[in-house]
Amino acid sequence: MEIKNSKNWVRYSQEQALLGACLITLVAFFLRYFLHPYIEPFAVFHFFIVGCLLTQYLYGYRFSVFAIVVSTGLGNYFFVPPYGTFDVISAKDLITSLNFALVTLVAVAFMESLRRSVYARELLLKVMESRHKISLHRENDRIYFSKKTGEAWAILEELLTDFDKIILIRFGTEDFKIKLLFYRLATHFSIHDPVEDWPLAFTPDDLAVLREQLDDATTTQAQNTFSIGFCTAPNQYDRREVWVEHFNFMGQSLAVLKLA
Repeated sequence: MEIKNSKNWVRYSQEQALLGACLITLVAFFLRYFLHPYIEPFAVFHFFIVGCLLTQYLYGYRFSVFAIVVSTGLGNYFFVPPYGTFDVISAKDLITSLNFALVTLVAVAFMESLRRSVYARELLLKVMESRHKISLHRENDRIYFSKKTGEAWAILEELLTDFDKIILIRFGTEDFKIKLLFYRLATHFSIHDPVEDWPLAFTPDDLAVLREQLDDATTTQAQNTFSIGFCTAPNQYDRREVWVEHFNFMGQSLAVLKLA
C-alpha cells in the first residue's frame, strides 16, 4: 500500500511550527552566546546543528531550512571574527558556513525520509488494525446470523417432522394458525369459520388451561401433556391428550399445540 500523504506527518500548525523553530534557534543561539567566552573560536555552529535537527524532528524540513538560514546568519555575525559585522567575509568563513549548511541539509534530508517512513508505517498499522477489527465484527456477525439461521432451521425441521401432529400454532402473542388436524379433531368447527373463533372448538373449562399452557414458556422442550376436549357436536366433546412446545423464533415466541 502506498501512503501518499506521508509528507503530512507534522502534527503542528504552520504558526506553531514557525514559533517553535524560532524558539529552538534562539535557545541554541543563547547557549552558544553564553559559552562564547570559553569556546571561541571553536564550535561556531555545533549548537545550531542540534537546533536545526531538533526543528526537523518536530516540524519538518521546511522549518529546518528556515532555521539553517537564520543560524548561518547568526553564527557568522556573532561568533565568527571579526564579531558583529559582515564587512569582511573570508574564504575560511564561507567554507565554514557552507560546510554547516550542507552537512545539516544532508542530515535533514535523511531525517525527513525516516520521519515519513515512520509515519507511513504507523498509518499503515492503524489501517490494518481498523480492517482487522472490521473483519472481526463481520466474523462475529456471520457467526451470530449463522447460529440464528441454524436455530431457525432446527425449529422448522422439527415442525415439519411433526407436521401431522400439529393442531394449533401461536406466533407472538395474538397470531394463531389453525392446522388441518384441528378440524379433524374438532369436527363441529367448520373450516369456513373465522380463525378468531378457534376457542369455540374447545370446552370452556379446558380453554383456560390451554391458554395457560400457551403462555407458559417454561414448558420449552418438555412434554407436559394435559387433556382437553374438542367439540365434535353441539355440547359434545372428544377428549384428547395434547402438549404445548415453545420456541424462540425470529425474536418472538412460538407456541405449538401438538397431539400427544
